[in-house]
Amino acid sequence: MQGRFRAALMGSGALFFAAGAQAQPLLADATAAAANEVSTVVVTAPREEAVARNRQFEAPNLVSVQAAETILKYPDFNAAEALGRMPGVSISTDTGEGRFVNIRGIDGNLTGATFGGVPMLNTNPGGTYFGGGGRAVEYDTIPTGAIDGLVVYKTTLPDHEAEGLGGSVDLTPRTAANVTRPFVEGTLGWGYEPMHDHTGPLNAEGAVGARFGFDGSHLIVEGQGEPAADRAGWMSNPTPFSFVLTGSRRDDRRGFDDMEEDFNDPTVDRSLADIQMRRYDYHRRRFGFGGEFDFKPNDDHNWYVRANVTGYKEAVQKNRLTYAGLGDTVDPANPSGFATTTNVSLASTDEAETHRNEVFVVGGQDRFGETVLDYRASYSRATYVMGQNYGAKFNGPTGLAFAYDNSANNGDKPAINVNTALVNDPAQYSRITKITNSTANDVDQEYAYAANLLFPAHLVNDSDRVKVGAEVRLRDKSATSSAFSYAISPLSLVNASSPAVTDFYGRYTNGPGINTIALRAAAAAGVMTGGVDLGSVFTAKEDIYAAYGQYQTTIGKWGVLAGVRVEQTDARYGAYSDDNPTQTLAFTTRSESYTNAFPTLQIRYEAAPNFLVRATYSTGIGRPGFLQNSATTSSNHDVTDPQISQGNPNLKPTTGNNFDLSLEYYMSGGGVVQVGVFDKEFDNYIVRQFQRRLYDGTDPTFAGMLVGYSTYANRSGAYARGVEAAYHQQFSWLPGLWNGLGLDANVTLVDSHIQEYDAATSSSGRAESGLLPGTSRVTANLAGFYEAHGLELRLASEYVSKELFSLGGSKATDTIQDNRVTLDFTSSYRLTPAWTVYFNAKNLTNAPLRFYIGSASYPIQREYYDQTFEAGVRARF
Repeated sequence: MQGRFRAALMGSGALFFAAGAQAQPLLADATAAAANEVSTVVVTAPREEAVARNRQFEAPNLVSVQAAETILKYPDFNAAEALGRMPGVSISTDTGEGRFVNIRGIDGNLTGATFGGVPMLNTNPGGTYFGGGGRAVEYDTIPTGAIDGLVVYKTTLPDHEAEGLGGSVDLTPRTAANVTRPFVEGTLGWGYEPMHDHTGPLNAEGAVGARFGFDGSHLIVEGQGEPAADRAGWMSNPTPFSFVLTGSRRDDRRGFDDMEEDFNDPTVDRSLADIQMRRYDYHRRRFGFGGEFDFKPNDDHNWYVRANVTGYKEAVQKNRLTYAGLGDTVDPANPSGFATTTNVSLASTDEAETHRNEVFVVGGQDRFGETVLDYRASYSRATYVMGQNYGAKFNGPTGLAFAYDNSANNGDKPAINVNTALVNDPAQYSRITKITNSTANDVDQEYAYAANLLFPAHLVNDSDRVKVGAEVRLRDKSATSSAFSYAISPLSLVNASSPAVTDFYGRYTNGPGINTIALRAAAAAGVMTGGVDLGSVFTAKEDIYAAYGQYQTTIGKWGVLAGVRVEQTDARYGAYSDDNPTQTLAFTTRSESYTNAFPTLQIRYEAAPNFLVRATYSTGIGRPGFLQNSATTSSNHDVTDPQISQGNPNLKPTTGNNFDLSLEYYMSGGGVVQVGVFDKEFDNYIVRQFQRRLYDGTDPTFAGMLVGYSTYANRSGAYARGVEAAYHQQFSWLPGLWNGLGLDANVTLVDSHIQEYDAATSSSGRAESGLLPGTSRVTANLAGFYEAHGLELRLASEYVSKELFSLGGSKATDTIQDNRVTLDFTSSYRLTPAWTVYFNAKNLTNAPLRFYIGSASYPIQREYYDQTFEAGVRARF
């Protein structure tokens, strides 16, 4: 694949490209030839940046590929954070790290996810945002060291899973198939987290691999000595065996301060109902290990076994000081503030949980002339185990004089006047006689079987290929939680506390520190009651049967891929409901079955060497969340204010039609300029719905009454449209030392629409529309870098604009996740070909996680994390 380009800087610094001197090929001829093989319809991410760019160019559909080499250039802890650097991708963060991934403004519950082509599952259904109920994959369970690269599919193909209305993500594991010489590599790093003065993070990664064979009793290792000659017969490959083993461990002890409030009525004034000072200390131990064994006896046959396990264990301690019972009386001495009284309380959380993803695969590929058969059997499992969640609450002074002013600093750091001597005195708090605890155990598992057959068609020319295949996915999901209470001997805070922390947010007190070890000891000596919380239990069995056919050809500069995928979903969902005459929880199940077809047309045109135009039409599906369409119903049994929360068994899956047009220009050295537009039109988009209507159940308590229902409903007319652009280039034409400078940038602009509330369901009494949940109008990355003479420096900024997080009954009370701007610095120096040292600084801007109600000046949560520093060494032999 040859290209001709010339890059020049014009007078004002503008950069343009024009036909000119002969350019180098994007890759060596052998690599390009390999990339042109028809079997590469399924794109995988390689370790090298230039190879990744080439695979993006050769793909029949619109994709973004990021190699492990690129991931290392950022201080990212997990796969979510690495994905957030890519065009069209934004991330939702929590506890100082990326967690969920949105693609082109579509939330993570509607985004597909695979690990080496095997569907990934959700570890904690109760933890997904937007009421999704267990569809969004938590990418924070996967350390960056556990993957070889990332592929984001903006348009899917018939041989892909149909789920992924916004797009889909494939995490590419380390593979043994391409090993050509023995290698050992590793990373060891350590750092410091200033918030709460914690050491860490620890970063330890390692990988080893080789390709080998036997000549009688003699071991042959490829890449050592003279290459072995091919043999005669079926076992013609002299080194048919290869393996890769990987291990990754990344610990952090991040601490952070979080202030949260509840407003009395944000539609009336700024007065608060309460202020909560939450001080967190986390210890998260993220892990990833796996391996692959590959057997390739000859050029026509290849079989492999792969296993990958990732996740994290974490412990969290929380100290929460609450000023409750606040009034709305204007302060006579300060008209912009309020003077009231407060009831003080102090609570603690002592929690331990484990998130774990496992993927096991057996598969292979056989070539018979021009026909290729590939197949796999896989088992995927995601689990969430909360082993403990001890809690206790000490009631402190009541009727304490309290004044506050939250009119400055956009409401973020209110001025507070209270007698802190009383607040910090443990003797002012009453003794407790009860400690609570809770546990949870969620399991999501799937067996899957897939086979694909690729063969020549010779309908137009020799490049014609037809691919057909089938897949079966058998998924089982369950969630169970328990709640316990311990009756204990009266325990005084004086005997279960440490001195007060008085630098919360750098200006407030957090009250006495509760000794959680003392609480656990008291609980162990107490009398336990409680058990399974039936209201939180659910099960789901979801079987998907798929078949597809696709045709691909090249006619001159044109490439065409067309096909259709058909998926049948057979499901059964179960949960407990109290909507019955006895008002007792009874387990109910319901079944669902539907069939969908997903056509696609993908056209690529090589308008000039290295310049592509793509036009695509694709389709997809987003099945209802496991909590959205369940048969569960929970009532408050309060005749003065009857409220019912329930799933909607009649929900239809969301489907979409996606249209894309993209222009892409590729340069040597992995450079690229691309810009594209997209339009996604959705049918039956699912939203949370609040409405008051006549009760239609069987509980006689509510018969004939108007009841407030909280449930889910399908909406029509939803869409997401936008523009996506990216630019990456190292300025190698600059003279001398300056030729190491470069720029890496991308931006995505999205406009989306959904009717959040109709006039009958909105608390405002009128129909209200807005952006889709998860849509950020602007997502951007900008990184300036220097890479030359063994030195790499990079200053990277990431911007994600505000997005709708949850519905509150009207737009004035919706919860919004605020804009976020982060700035990171990374550096490394290659001491020798084998040894490199590095230093990273993360979150230089101390960007908070911030939520507000309706307007940005009405904040309800702010978490500040401070910086993270890390230094270490990398080695490769």
